[in-house]
Amino acid sequence: MTSTAESRTSTGYRSTGPEFGIRDRYISPEFARMENEKLWPRVWQVACRVEEVENPGDYCEYTIADQSILLVRSEDGEIKAFHNACQHRGMRLKEGRGSCAELRCRSHAWCWNLDGSLNEVVDPQDFDPDAISAEALRLPECQAAVWAGFVFINMDLEAPSLDEFLGPVRSRVEHYGIDKMTCTRIRTTVIDANWKLCHEAFVETYHAVGTHPQALRYLDDTGMIYAQHGDHGMHRIRPGNMGKPSARLEDDGSDRTDVLMALLADLGEFDYYNEQDVEMASSLMETVKALPDDVSLGSFFAGIRRQQSAAEGVDLSRYDDSELLAGELWNVFPNFSIPCNAGNALILRFRPNGLNHEQSLLDVYYLKLVPDGAERPPLESEYYQDWRDTKLWGTVMMQDFTNLPIWQRGVHSIGYRGPVWGRPDGNVANLHRALAEYLSK
Repeated sequence: MTSTAESRTSTGYRSTGPEFGIRDRYISPEFARMENEKLWPRVWQVACRVEEVENPGDYCEYTIADQSILLVRSEDGEIKAFHNACQHRGMRLKEGRGSCAELRCRSHAWCWNLDGSLNEVVDPQDFDPDAISAEALRLPECQAAVWAGFVFINMDLEAPSLDEFLGPVRSRVEHYGIDKMTCTRIRTTVIDANWKLCHEAFVETYHAVGTHPQALRYLDDTGMIYAQHGDHGMHRIRPGNMGKPSARLEDDGSDRTDVLMALLADLGEFDYYNEQDVEMASSLMETVKALPDDVSLGSFFAGIRRQQSAAEGVDLSRYDDSELLAGELWNVFPNFSIPCNAGNALILRFRPNGLNHEQSLLDVYYLKLVPDGAERPPLESEYYQDWRDTKLWGTVMMQDFTNLPIWQRGVHSIGYRGPVWGRPDGNVANLHRALAEYLSK
């Protein structure tokens, strides 16, 4: 259940027939109950950002299935994770986000300090002394650890450390500077599909040909690289393939300005690239037309990103062109996707919407590098019950949002036998392998 296994690259795995039983994992209430009992209470998972619990007294509620975990910054600066229930009668101590000096129950006013120690029992003379002792009533905790500005929790106190769980993910992601980035926005919405189906849409690029056909104008999706690392997976565009049309397309006479405009329209509008990078590139369309044949569009745009970042006080000179255009995309088991992009990042978390196993909550974290000494922008939070209430997601993401509910309805078909996995599905197959291991114990 840890991720220390040697990595393997998806080169030859192919289903010999339908993968029977996988279909039920998206639609079965019984399977969802197994996840609630054996997965979520035992796996490391992202609960919040450090910006959400920045100062002593700040708290943030994290919900997964029917469980509520309260993240609190204690007086000594430590982030604690408590099971969010009063030890008297079970009332939730806090909901949402906020700041407080103590954790006092809204029902009978029993109170705990920010470090989880007991502060007050009202009318203690009416209770058994041993039952209400400070030791007996300390708030039960989860493991909590911070990595790359994300606060992870694990309800299993015997689980291996977060470092051991992440394995090679940590160093590979930190190469892109994501551990030094600031979160500027969290945008949340509801998707009418199982959390796994949603997550799977972001662990492979094979679906671009059907879901994002416009992306093939600026992305050669042939020869994608897929690799599995223990319970986690990675995929990336082959270096040199971003910024040029897919080999699947016939030459339609488009020039490089058309390719750049298509790339900026898709990836700029949902903040995969900084707004300033997009504006500068858009202003240099005439320059693009005059580029020598031996200068690729990808190299040109990567150069723009270096220049613009330098002007803002951020040094991206150590990154090669492919890392500035589209680096590695890591899916951290079970439900966390990290598209690595030097300078800024857009990161996704998927989880069931309460006990509704056919509906998911999607949280999108927008990160950027802030120059040393510069004022850090405040964190903004947005929630959309219906993702259609804003178009700020961008075309690519909205195409996935449109497909996923139809996909969820599709897997209900009694004529659907199960997935047939090939090389591009290696990370999906690996996710289900790891999930099966958790649920078998």
